[in-house]
Amino acid sequence: MAENYDTDDTFLGRWIAGELSEQERIAFEKTKAYKQFNIINKEVQLLEGPNIDTEAALKAVKLKLKSKQKRTNVIKLWQSITVAAIIIISSGLFLNSSKTYTTAIGETQNITLADGSIVNLNANSSITLKRFFWNNDRQLNLTGEAYFTVTKGNDFIVNTSKGIVKVLGTQFNIKDRSFFELKCYKGKVSFNKLDDLTKTFILTKGMQVNISDSKINEGIFEEQAPKWKQGVSSFKAQPFSIVLEELSNYYSVTFETSSINTNRLFTGNFSHKNLDTALKTTLVPMGITYKKSSNENIIMLQNK
Repeated sequence: MAENYDTDDTFLGRWIAGELSEQERIAFEKTKAYKQFNIINKEVQLLEGPNIDTEAALKAVKLKLKSKQKRTNVIKLWQSITVAAIIIISSGLFLNSSKTYTTAIGETQNITLADGSIVNLNANSSITLKRFFWNNDRQLNLTGEAYFTVTKGNDFIVNTSKGIVKVLGTQFNIKDRSFFELKCYKGKVSFNKLDDLTKTFILTKGMQVNISDSKINEGIFEEQAPKWKQGVSSFKAQPFSIVLEELSNYYSVTFETSSINTNRLFTGNFSHKNLDTALKTTLVPMGITYKKSSNENIIMLQNK
């Protein structure tokens, strides 16, 4: 009944003439529109001059109010669309969000992925992968070193700072530090260097590649599993700077090397269990002495 003014063309004229029924009048006076119509009606009654079609004037106001209502509805519609868009975008960001696993110095971690693949993450390393839909996009980013046991399925891709490793189902180890090395322990793996994606290296069991001075070197090995998984770091004719970097991945120390030549080649290994033992097995063969700082976080190296 209160909304008759919006559907009945005679309603406003009958209201001005005082011809509304009591029920219609009471209902109309409770509406928000009534206050605005009433103000205009009073102002029109005070005007002098030519006769004014007050009902026409009130109808014009009515149209204006309808226009305002439409604008309000449009605003509400856009607000709803905006909220929906925010929800959709937020959902998209959430569904495409990533998860990162990180190990501290001297710490390792075994990670089982959604498809059953296993990543053995070495010390001071991290992997980042999508939080959802892993089986549809088996791709992750690696920093540091990790050993992978991959289940069969869609392509499994590991992105590193030096290149892209792709497999279908295999076991392999990647070291991506200042020295890059990829070893295949089972199955088949491919490698594409970032600055030359056109050339693909195919590795099968016992084959490896490493990058030295931006050059890819191919080789073979005989070990059945990475030495780091046994708590040992092993080196064969590698610059001593690589050995010191590796020590820093297992022990919270930095080295003062201004007095030694870190380009000399080292062959040997060290244990991850004890710092002093590790220092002796790497420094003594190189004819290097060491001294610890007061807080034992800095190791100062000198030639004998």
